[in-house]
Formats: sequence, C-alpha cells, structure tokens
Amino acid sequence: GFPRLSETFILNELLELERLGMRLIIFSLKRSSDSYMHTEVRHLRSPIIYVPEKLPRLRALRCLFMALPIYSKNPVRFMRVISEFLNTGKKERFFDLWQSLFRWLWLCGQLHKQDVTYLHAHFAHDPATMAYWIKRLLGCSYSFTAHAKDIYCYSSSWLKRKIHASQFVLTCTQYNKQHLEGLSLNGTPIVCLYHGINLQKFKPANGFKSSPPLLLSVGRLVEKKGFPVLLKACAILRKAGLQFKCMIVGDGPSRQDLQRQVKHLNLQECVQMAGSLGHDCLIPLYSQATLFVLPCLVTDEGDRDGIPNSILEAMAMELPVVSTRVSGISEAVEDGVHGFLVEENNPVALAHAMEQLLSNPNLAKQFGQQSRRKVERTFDIKQNVANLRELFLV
Repeated sequence: GFPRLSETFILNELLELERLGMRLIIFSLKRSSDSYMHTEVRHLRSPIIYVPEKLPRLRALRCLFMALPIYSKNPVRFMRVISEFLNTGKKERFFDLWQSLFRWLWLCGQLHKQDVTYLHAHFAHDPATMAYWIKRLLGCSYSFTAHAKDIYCYSSSWLKRKIHASQFVLTCTQYNKQHLEGLSLNGTPIVCLYHGINLQKFKPANGFKSSPPLLLSVGRLVEKKGFPVLLKACAILRKAGLQFKCMIVGDGPSRQDLQRQVKHLNLQECVQMAGSLGHDCLIPLYSQATLFVLPCLVTDEGDRDGIPNSILEAMAMELPVVSTRVSGISEAVEDGVHGFLVEENNPVALAHAMEQLLSNPNLAKQFGQQSRRKVERTFDIKQNVANLRELFLV
C-alpha cells in the first residue's frame, strides 16, 4: 500500500521528481494500513488514485463498461489479451481471478481516460505484473524498480517475461543488478540506481550523545532484519559488564516474539522497543546515538534486504554502522572504513564489533565522518533522482 512508513524511498523519489517539474499520477494497488505516516506525505501534490481492492457485482459491470472504448479500438487484441490473462491465472481461485480481471480493466479504463502513455511500477511482483498486462492491452510502455523480496521470492520465469516486455529495469544495488542481468535474455537495460537520502534533512548536529551510549537500530520487525541476533548480542555485551542502551525503532509481525525474547534474556533495563516513529522523532535519536546496528540476514525463503534506507540515514548523520555482508550492504558500508560488517546470524561477532566501537570513540567518530562523505558522493537524492528523470525522458 501507499504511502508506507517503511518505504520512504518511494516517497522521497516522488517528492524529488515533483521538485524537478515532472507531472505524475500515482496509482496504488492498496491503501496503506499504517497508523502513522511521515509528515512529508503532506507535501506530495500529485493525485493518488487507489485501485479498488474488491469490486461488488455492479462495479465489476461498470469496469466492463469503462473498457468499451479500449475494446472498440482493437476488438481482436482486446479479446486475445483477455483470454491470455485468464489462461495465465487459471491456477487462482475463480473469484480471485475475476476480481483481478476487473481491477485490471478498471485501471486500464482510468489510464485510457487520462491518456497515460508511460508507466513506472515499484516492485517486481504485483505492481510490475499489472504494468505488464496494461502494456499488453493498451500498448503503453513501462519500466519498473525491483527491490528485494520481489526479486528473490517469486517466480523467476514470470520475472523474465516482465523484464523482456519493459523499457528498462531499475534496481537499488549492484548485487541485484547482477542477478537481474542473468534473467534479461533480450538485452533489456538493467540499471543500478541507489536510493537517495535528503542530505539537508539528514545532517549531523552538534547535540549531546546519550549516556550510557545509545545503540540505535531501525527497521520493520521482520525476520530479515535480524533483530533476534541483535538481542543475543546485547545479552553478550551486558554479561561482559558494558553499560549501554539499545533502542529498536519500528513495528511489524515479529514484535511480540521480540518482546518475549527481551524478557527471556533479562534485557528490560537496557533494550527499548520504541515502535514506529516518523523522521521528526527519529532524527534526534540518530543525533544522540553512538552507533547504528542492523544485523540483516537471508531468510529460508530467500527474502533479504537491498541496502536498508535506515543504514543510509544513519551514515548521513555521521554514525558508524555495524551490519552484515548480506546483499548490497557492502556497497554502502565498507568494512573498516564506515563501520564493521560481520557474518549474518552471528551474535558473538556482532557483539565484538559493537564493543570495538563502544570502547574506541575516536574510531567511531572517524567511521562516522567517512560515512557522511560516502553518502554525499553516492546516495544524494537530488543527483540520483535527476538521473532517474533522464531515464524517463529518453
């Protein structure tokens, strides 16, 4: 759904494209279920149109009516593509398949009415699939951005088809780019375009550092973020007699399990589960923190991060980072330059890396300053979205 608290990279991209003068219409396949939104959402000027998630019988008939102008332009193509759509989805439940058909026709009707000629979809699964079928019916060109789970946890044969039909594919790491190039059999351009950070918003302040030292971790409470590993590492540090406070910012399906783990490890006095926070509350925490830690991992299903935005935000705020070598993280965090990278699922190594920074403030400061310079060079939202705009205008 849009806008999601954990997908600030999409919001940042849209705001910067608007600032560059691009006219946008945002179509979202779902409404966000988040109870909290970033304040920047209010600055978005583009219209947001939500595709109905469930269509009662009368609205479904209206979708067919909306599709009549498309049918009349090329009846043969219309019927051929409808047949192909139904045949491709024949393994779905009957009701779900027909709901998907009517949602697709509803969206095609909206796009046809507004004379939209180009689509860009975020995520390689459902949004890119919808863009693929829209192209098949309306003939308009599309591209899409592939991120993480949408690349590795869904059918590669379908992904190949969507890549083949697209103008180009964007992705946020070189790691992903290499994987996708192996699926691009027809030479469709695969472009690595890193997520950008607003460097004016995320900039270091000369505020006080928390005492005891604050270890900050930010992300959705899901398996691939590795929070159980972080809690085990905190237990190791506590047993070694180190004084610190660890704050985990975010929410998600693993919240209750993590709360139980905090109690089981007797970490209530040094670990705080802060829940979801917007940037207005988060930026002061970055300023107070001594280091940022996010021990990402690859799940059994293959889900993994690209480069978590929270790592880039922390680097922009001159924080040293402790993370893992999973996916594209090493493209942002160089081990021994911007922080430390350890093997995934290794709480002992994680605790050792955090202890090194806690016991060596000068090294932590040096890593933090180098982190800011890295983000300025490679992850500036203005430069990266300017490059995206050029791709759209080619």
